[in-house]
Amino acid sequence: MTSSIREESGRTAKAEGHKFEHIVSDMLTEMFSHKFKVEGASNTKVDVRSDDSRVRLSIKNPSGKNTQIGLYTQKSFIEAMDIIDTDILDFIGKFFGGDSYADYPRHRMIKSGIEPALNEKFTQFLNDNTPKLLSLLATHGNKNQVGDVNFLVWATKKNDPNSVLLIDLAEFKEALVQGEWKQNKTTFEFVVEGKKLFHLQMKGSDSKKYTNGYHGLQFHVHNNFDTKYVKDLTVLKELL
Repeated sequence: MTSSIREESGRTAKAEGHKFEHIVSDMLTEMFSHKFKVEGASNTKVDVRSDDSRVRLSIKNPSGKNTQIGLYTQKSFIEAMDIIDTDILDFIGKFFGGDSYADYPRHRMIKSGIEPALNEKFTQFLNDNTPKLLSLLATHGNKNQVGDVNFLVWATKKNDPNSVLLIDLAEFKEALVQGEWKQNKTTFEFVVEGKKLFHLQMKGSDSKKYTNGYHGLQFHVHNNFDTKYVKDLTVLKELL
C-alpha cells in the first residue's frame, strides 16, 4: 500500500469514526430520553457523553476484531509513564527504533538482537505497571488530556449501532489485573485467561517507510471481552 493510499484510508476511517459517534449519540438520546452529545475535542479520551457527564463513552467502530486504542511517540509514552530507568529507555529506543538504527531492517532492533536482560526488564515493566497503562490507554489518556471514560462502546459489526457491546471499564480494568504481557519477535501481547486483549507494536511495522514518525508505540485492543464486564446498554439509565 502506497503512503498516499494509506493516508486516504486513514482519513476515511477517521471520518467514519466521527459519523458513527454521532449515530451512537443520537441512538442513546432517543433510547433514554436524555441528551447525549459528541465531545469532539482532541484533548480527551471521551468521544460521547451525556449532557451531565455522568456517562462518558469511548466509541470503537472497527472493521475487524481489533483496533487501535493508543498511539504514542516514544517521548510522550516515556513522559506519560514517568520512565526514568535508563535500561527501559534504552530498550524503547532499540525495539521501537528510529534514525539511530538506520543500519537495521525497518530501522529497529527485534527481540533476538537485544540483550535478554533488557527484553525481560521491559516486559516486567509492562506487567508491573498494567493498571497505570490501562488508565493511559482506556480511561484517562496522557497528562495533557482531561476527563475520563467510564464505558467503552464496541461495534461488533462496522457502522451498526445495534451491534454494540458496552464494556464497564472499572470492571474491565479490575479483571485485567490478572493478565500478563508477553514478548514476541517484534511485538508484545497482553493475555488474560488465554485470550489476547491488547498488543503493542512499532508504528509502521507493516510499512516500508522508515521515518521517525513510524517509530511510535501503537497499542491495539482486541474483541475478546469476557461477559463479566460486558453490560446491557440499559445499565446506563441508572446513571442518568
